[in-house]
Amino acid sequence: MKRFLSGLIGALLICSARAELFKDGETVCFFGDSITHGGRFHSYIYDYYLTRFPDRTVRFVNAGVSGDSAGGAQGRLADDVAANKPAAVVVMFGMNDVGRGNYVAEPNEQQRAAQRQALERYRANMERLTARLRAEAGEPRLLFVTPSPFDQTGVNDRNNNQPGCNDGLARCAEIVRELAAQNKDTVVDFHAPMTALNLERQRSDPSFTIIGPDRVHPGAPGHLMMAWLFLKAQGAPALVARVEIDAAAGRVVASENATVTGLEKRDGGWSFTVLEQALPFPVDPAARPLLAWVPIERELNQEVLTVRGLAPGRYELRIDGAAVDQFDAEALAKGVNLASNDATPQVRQARAVAQLNEARRSTETVLRNHAAVRWFLRHRKVDPDDLAAVRVYAETKMGKTGYYESKVPEYLKAWERRGEVIEKVADLDRQARAACKPVPHLFAVIPVQP
Repeated sequence: MKRFLSGLIGALLICSARAELFKDGETVCFFGDSITHGGRFHSYIYDYYLTRFPDRTVRFVNAGVSGDSAGGAQGRLADDVAANKPAAVVVMFGMNDVGRGNYVAEPNEQQRAAQRQALERYRANMERLTARLRAEAGEPRLLFVTPSPFDQTGVNDRNNNQPGCNDGLARCAEIVRELAAQNKDTVVDFHAPMTALNLERQRSDPSFTIIGPDRVHPGAPGHLMMAWLFLKAQGAPALVARVEIDAAAGRVVASENATVTGLEKRDGGWSFTVLEQALPFPVDPAARPLLAWVPIERELNQEVLTVRGLAPGRYELRIDGAAVDQFDAEALAKGVNLASNDATPQVRQARAVAQLNEARRSTETVLRNHAAVRWFLRHRKVDPDDLAAVRVYAETKMGKTGYYESKVPEYLKAWERRGEVIEKVADLDRQARAACKPVPHLFAVIPVQP
């Protein structure tokens, strides 16, 4: 399965220009709909950047709004994108552009025509959005992302399928690829690999889905897959650090992205101090099932310790005096990957970074909820900055149910205090950046007594 997906994704990457890794000092806006607004894929990408490049400051901005489309988003381009002066904008629309309601088991000619018209509007709106981003946001690099799938093949008991919708999204993906090629921009494909994983897994388990039960919004494994696909398209390095010791010769043979000092014999084995220049990529526990399906650890998370020349037998690895794991001499000679070992202080530190980043993401979502309300009000010709007018609209004309309507009362209470939320986001970001700095650790490889 992992080989199947790696082959598919490799073929897709050959067809598009590789994205650049984000550079120190850059701001990146993730511009999209609810899958961006409330999703975690960009936060998982930021987890990687924080832990892999701890000396690199990259500002990630969530510019998603639930329910938005390539056409609707143009009304908030100034506030959500241009105002942030981004060096790069990641653009992902389509789920609300495709016209999901027109997809039924046996569409009539009117519904088929509506499907075609939705795709034509999507193309035209994406073309206009691209031109406006370049003209109004300071010529940022654009990274086009194909829409994540609508799961039309999974079996559930919700009676919520819209057959053919994912085929429509596949055509949206084709439009995105064509637009990226015309503009010599990068495209990152979420749609084809995620659809392929669904179909492959559903052969043995028809209820499997990388998307949530609503068939639209990916769950945590889906968002991790999106982050993996994005980082892979950027050519993100697998290496966290690599250390190789020759115990027979008593020397450090090699170290990559790490400094090794103080190698000496100890308790029949060896001890040495390692200062790595990165931390392992922390994987959200809720997303961990994905590790069994795609080669994330091999391709993004390699923290390898090799100790060769040991006498045959079993050895305990200790870090800072605490037992981490046991390995036989043969395994240590081949190299062991510590990046997913929960007992290591490096993994624990990386998880603490991820927790701070998740708090930042969650707090930033409050701002996105405000942005969604402002989007909603503008589409109803209500000035979102005139709180008195908003209050009158809410009390006299607005419906009392619905996603956006439910958020208007909180907007009225909290909009004038948004500066506090902005500062909290910035403070959590500062904490995460401070927490990701690697520290030296004392390693010991000690024989286990029979």
